[in-house]
Amino acid sequence: MDEKYNFRKELTTLNIPFRYVLRDKSGNAISLLSGVTFTGDILSPVVHHAVKDFKDYLKVCFGVKEVKQNAVQINVIITDDLPQDMRAYKGRRVEISDNKIEIKAFDDRGAAQAIYDLEDAMSELKQPYLKKDIICQKPLFSPRMAHSAYDVDVFPDGYLQRLAKSGIDAIILFVRGVNEVATGKADINDIIERAESYGIDTYAYSYINVFKHPSDIDAEEVYSNAYGSIFKAHPKLKGMIFVGESVQFPSKDERTTGRVHTEFLNEDNFPDPRPASGWYPCKDFPEWVNLTKKVIRKQKPDAEIIFWTYNWGWAPEKERIELIDKLPTDITLLVTFEMFQNLPTDYGITERVCDYSVAFAGPGDYFISEAKAAKRRGIKLYTMANAGGRTWDFGCMPFEPFPQQWLTRYFAMRECKEKYDLSGVMECHHFGYYPSFITEIEKLSFEYNADTPENILKRVIDKFSEGQTDECIKAFDCWSKAIRLYMPTDEEQYSAMRVGPAYPLMLGIFPKAPESLQHEKLLFGGGITEEYHLISGRKSSEGLFTLHSVRMRTEMNILSDAIKLIRQGINIFRSLKRKNKEINRLINTGEYMICCFTTDINVKKMYIYRQRLLIAATNKEVKSITDGIKKLGLKEIKNAERALKIVDKDSALGYEPSMGYGGDRAHIEWKIRQVNNMITNELAIYENGLKF
Repeated sequence: MDEKYNFRKELTTLNIPFRYVLRDKSGNAISLLSGVTFTGDILSPVVHHAVKDFKDYLKVCFGVKEVKQNAVQINVIITDDLPQDMRAYKGRRVEISDNKIEIKAFDDRGAAQAIYDLEDAMSELKQPYLKKDIICQKPLFSPRMAHSAYDVDVFPDGYLQRLAKSGIDAIILFVRGVNEVATGKADINDIIERAESYGIDTYAYSYINVFKHPSDIDAEEVYSNAYGSIFKAHPKLKGMIFVGESVQFPSKDERTTGRVHTEFLNEDNFPDPRPASGWYPCKDFPEWVNLTKKVIRKQKPDAEIIFWTYNWGWAPEKERIELIDKLPTDITLLVTFEMFQNLPTDYGITERVCDYSVAFAGPGDYFISEAKAAKRRGIKLYTMANAGGRTWDFGCMPFEPFPQQWLTRYFAMRECKEKYDLSGVMECHHFGYYPSFITEIEKLSFEYNADTPENILKRVIDKFSEGQTDECIKAFDCWSKAIRLYMPTDEEQYSAMRVGPAYPLMLGIFPKAPESLQHEKLLFGGGITEEYHLISGRKSSEGLFTLHSVRMRTEMNILSDAIKLIRQGINIFRSLKRKNKEINRLINTGEYMICCFTTDINVKKMYIYRQRLLIAATNKEVKSITDGIKKLGLKEIKNAERALKIVDKDSALGYEPSMGYGGDRAHIEWKIRQVNNMITNELAIYENGLKF
């Protein structure tokens, strides 16, 4: 059994030994078995950390514990004496020759990345050799910003270096105030300093609530106290990210309520059809942006202001572009890559990307429209693309093993670099960046001089396939086909797919797990209920694609087909003659995905039973429905019991930083008790009524 939080050891372990058989070195390679000596510009903390890690890598992976007489010399030079296109951030030229490696880098971050790249090259060969070559490289995107998968706003040194080795050059903190993050007090300057020593910048994600219009007479003072104070106290912050839902203000745009989103009733106590300001491209948002920019840059003139349009991608293009056309050009526009796209299916219904998903590789029409506007206006463009390999498709899974689909997204992002000057990437939301073989694929895909998608896939899978790469690729192809079938709707992502087989089956009032099972720092997820998304009139996406009641039965067939594809992939992995820890973990992850899809199907069936029960006209009909609910409940209990063994094998399954363990053994066992209680006690009300 993998103990709770054991995955954090993986996140902070820099080098992991692997099996290899030492082969004879070819004449076109050099051996590092005699160790290395570093010379040159190696004193900066960023390069020093990389040098120390490289020596540890040789020791852990190849048993190189001492430096011998014929050690390889690695000379590091920070210089602008580089090819023209490498004279840029993290640009580098590496020349590997006889018993010598010369690293010329534009800056210390480029030098450190060159050292990490040497490790990657040996890991691909699974030999302590490096091919003689001249390699020029630099990042395609910067920043690449990531939240913590370790815990919300928690960044141990080991995890920071894992991020740096993956090419991540910025982290994100949810900031509520001076030295205050999402979960409470924190030494923000210490986090900034430690991250900087690994070549990583720090951005603040605003969780500061200032409900005041920028035209109010005291607005500048209030905004300065709220936002300017952050940069006064934490001057090394790179910038601040603002998203609509977190920065609501009393907009005077008559197309909005002018109130916070929780005050959604009008004077007649009817739901106001207009959105709150945080969910609409208000005509006075440019005024808000300008004042916010002013008070921040008074404290830090070069602070980056990142304005994220996530919450109103659903709005008409005309209104969204009108906002962009009035924004100042010295800020950054952040646009989500795949969301709000309608997806016609081969099953006769239309689905929609309601939140973060890799079911649709992207880019979506919303992204393209705003990317074009940003380029036309000369506004710097970033995208939230969940490129770190995790989305809300599976809310409690550390990474989503769909490499072919991820590659499609990564290379679509490369095209957007060329077409729209896309320059930066938000890698994940608060589910965090979890290094995996998917992030290895991402790193190679985001190189300036990248290999082909086919070669990248093969190079990464070769590392763990035990010589069975073609078979593994076939298995992953089944899984990538499965995720393309998936429906990234509210009913999935804010329901069964958020916590998987821990999600309850509701007959009456939605059951919530007791407080003893809640994460002590629960931030989100406590309000994820079926009523909110399946019944409430507040469900914002209804009417924008095929109606929920019309598509639900078809969706169960789609999910069944997805399960078949996942099972095909699992069977291929199981049939492999040689297995290792990575392959066994993939098999376990596949079984978990099947449990999640099965729960999703059963939740939909339960919903239909509930609706039928409400209008059943005869005792015979009620009896038929209650019998069906019993059978369904028992099936879901068996599914949950299967899931128990699966989550026990991987402590990362069932965990999401902002919810903690919402889908682990304890929560699945509670769900089993909940379903048993529903069968034994709640159904009795209806069965007792059959006596009359």
